[in-house]
Amino acid sequence: MAHRRSITARWQAIAIAAMASMATLAGSVVPRPVEAATAADVARLDTPDRQQRLEQGARAEGQVVLYTSLVVQQAAEPIQAAFERKYPFVKLEFFRANSAHIVQRVLAENRAGANRSDIVIAGAGPALARTGFVQPFASPVLAAYPKDHLGPDGSYAATRFSYQGIGYNTRLVKPDEAPQTYQDLLDSRWRGKMVWSNSQETGAPFFITQIRQIMGEDKAHDYLTALSRQNIATQSASIRSVLDQVIAGEYAIGISMALHHIAISQARGAPVGGTMPDPVMARAEDIVLLKAAPHPYAAMLLVDFVLSKDGQKVFADAHYFPAHPGVPPLPEMQAFTPHDHGKAESIVDDDVLDRERARSTELFRQLFQ
Repeated sequence: MAHRRSITARWQAIAIAAMASMATLAGSVVPRPVEAATAADVARLDTPDRQQRLEQGARAEGQVVLYTSLVVQQAAEPIQAAFERKYPFVKLEFFRANSAHIVQRVLAENRAGANRSDIVIAGAGPALARTGFVQPFASPVLAAYPKDHLGPDGSYAATRFSYQGIGYNTRLVKPDEAPQTYQDLLDSRWRGKMVWSNSQETGAPFFITQIRQIMGEDKAHDYLTALSRQNIATQSASIRSVLDQVIAGEYAIGISMALHHIAISQARGAPVGGTMPDPVMARAEDIVLLKAAPHPYAAMLLVDFVLSKDGQKVFADAHYFPAHPGVPPLPEMQAFTPHDHGKAESIVDDDVLDRERARSTELFRQLFQ
């Protein structure tokens, strides 16, 4: 009997402990189990516990992979550091290449059923959206963005803009004499004094594609024919390197120069100025969520972060023009923000550049080489 009473007492003690434990759990929030999910399941979450669910899922995933054309030290690494500070339980890995290479890699991986990337940040939003591999998404931070900063049905969103204009050496060209319009480049005083890059993405072919878009084919051909008589030097180098040649005084004027490069050099005391012919040639760099994203919860945290004011400030601090209307560029950049100076923008995405590249390259060879 004593042995039986001992067993009974032991089970009573266990039952009391279990009841106490249940009472403790009843007074707290029990986390929802992490469910296996696809990007489609996560991309449009719109519940009160959205942030909690994203973080819980991201903790289980522990990783997010970004393919980007952002310059590594200037922007990709600062974004990585800022995101990991905010979400230390997620490791952000990135692969850096130009936009065309990224598109090719994404297509190859998806067709092979071996997708590694979750997010793309590059000038490739429209091109990727047409592949069927993109997952439209929704985010609370998008309410602050104008509709023309967003792709159809939430297929992508602009992260930053890149503007190109005319750069000039201030020791060789007075600011009040610098070309202000595309027509000003035809002035005979600049013959033999101008340079541009032959870069397919940002140099002469880009400029020619933009001129064709701005003026139409017939007027563009007449304009480019006249411009070809200006004996423009062509360099097989990046537009940054070509601007450095202008700063060094090797040329008076650089055509199709990145305005943020000019602003950065000005801030460092370089003898360089810039003008923005209207409309200003522009490119958008978008963020895209891939349908086959291996880490959808962490991917949506990254989308939210990049498009938030905190994420956009990282872009601003990197001397970029952020897309968020509530995040101004750095003071030294504001002289080259088109909409702040009443200038229109001519935005050409990489899909248009790809489609028109052959024709623009042909015109470049016929007229300028």
